[in-house]
Amino acid sequence: MRRYVKFSIVLSAALLLAAVLPAGATSNHPFRGNWKGLDWFDGSNITYQIVEEARTGGHVFEIRGTDDRTGGWCGGGPATLKAIGVLEGDNYLVLSLVWNCLADNTILYFLSDTFTYDPATGTITDSGGGVFHRER
Repeated sequence: MRRYVKFSIVLSAALLLAAVLPAGATSNHPFRGNWKGLDWFDGSNITYQIVEEARTGGHVFEIRGTDDRTGGWCGGGPATLKAIGVLEGDNYLVLSLVWNCLADNTILYFLSDTFTYDPATGTITDSGGGVFHRER
């Protein structure tokens, strides 16, 4: 009888936990991961780290990035990026970006962009035509 009670408690806890956690909490969305590519504007190297925000069911992503050599918009020096992306459709992220120019701490904020994931090639394309490949 004692074993039955312990088993019932463990089973109930597991079912409760499964009901409370959102289905997307353990998703492996194709946008997630580390990406690299060339800036279509100036040919510099851009990297992105895309992380799914917890408990959003795979709809909101945090993006961190670096650009090793910016064009005239940031004095030519390196910059970092922080962004939030919202999934619209299976393969389309709408982004709001904040760039920080490291040379003079100029902040460029609330810029918009989009990422489109191509499942056939496993790449991401931004709104300017830059193509990014998953880092291995």
